[in-house]
Amino acid sequence: MPASCSLVVVNYRSASLAIEAIRSARAAIQSPMQVIVVDNSVDAREAEALKSHTDILIVADTNLGYGAAVNRARAKCDGDALLVCNPDVRFGPNSIDPLLDADADVAGPALFWDDAYQWLLPPSEIRSAAEAFDAAMASRSVRWRRSRDRHRIQERIVFWSLSAPTRVSAVSGAVMAIRRAAFDRAGGFDERFHLYFEEIDLQRRIPAGSIVYIPNARCRHLYNQSAGKSAAAAAEFARSEMQYLEKWSGKYIANWIKRIERPVTPAAVERLTDGIVLERTNVVIEASPLASFETAAGHFPSALRVDVPAEVWESYLGEALYLRVVDRDAARVLATYVKTRISRA
Repeated sequence: MPASCSLVVVNYRSASLAIEAIRSARAAIQSPMQVIVVDNSVDAREAEALKSHTDILIVADTNLGYGAAVNRARAKCDGDALLVCNPDVRFGPNSIDPLLDADADVAGPALFWDDAYQWLLPPSEIRSAAEAFDAAMASRSVRWRRSRDRHRIQERIVFWSLSAPTRVSAVSGAVMAIRRAAFDRAGGFDERFHLYFEEIDLQRRIPAGSIVYIPNARCRHLYNQSAGKSAAAAAEFARSEMQYLEKWSGKYIANWIKRIERPVTPAAVERLTDGIVLERTNVVIEASPLASFETAAGHFPSALRVDVPAEVWESYLGEALYLRVVDRDAARVLATYVKTRISRA
């Protein structure tokens, strides 16, 4: 009998993470599951470590990129759905079947940064030309930047508060359950995107209303473990972003938006050497690798002291983590901090 689900893991020099992702996936599903790993590492030690943990191991001669690797795996998939995931994911108990049962072409789980499922990762965005223009204008105007930041905080709070399956414009590429027929109709991943934006591009080719976020399916995402090791990750992101904007909005619009952008000087922040002490709990704590909080994880505290979970800080690859306290009702920033490796001890 064909498997109802084919798990596709793309590995790049993260075999130990991929093995744990596979282990947690096997424990998180009731129905049959085929496991396929595409190893982009070009390292025989990685392939050897993965071999006994997969049903099918595809060893690439070169780093194919994420989308091309999934496309390569598609030909081997027996399942009615492709469960595509990064190696730095840990599936929570019973987290896969709700994704497969969703009435949707694409379904994604709630992603958390910590083991206790208290720090929610940011929602995904389509990154349309209008959104890129909004970000570019915010880089030129303090007033625009403050208004945009407040609006984005409000959107994140709404997303983090969802408790029922909800139709969204996009889900995170870290974990996506994609119906095989929908994947084929969309033409698979666009292989021009070597890393970044390939999952958003695919979802823009899925019919509107066919993408669902499933908050009761919970997974931990270690967040940027593979790409974070590469010094070229920022350049790769910028290149893919430009390709994406050119594809969906044309070269003229893409170049015009990028010409508008200006560097933004981060606001002054308080160095955090201990936990955050709150005066009240009707707040959200946001955490971001960016001083701008362009993207951020969120935590709704239940106590008056908040600490970054040890497993988050230990697995975090950046030198600085920015945190801020935000009034949940007014979406107003009350305090901003930075935690650095110096304060880690």
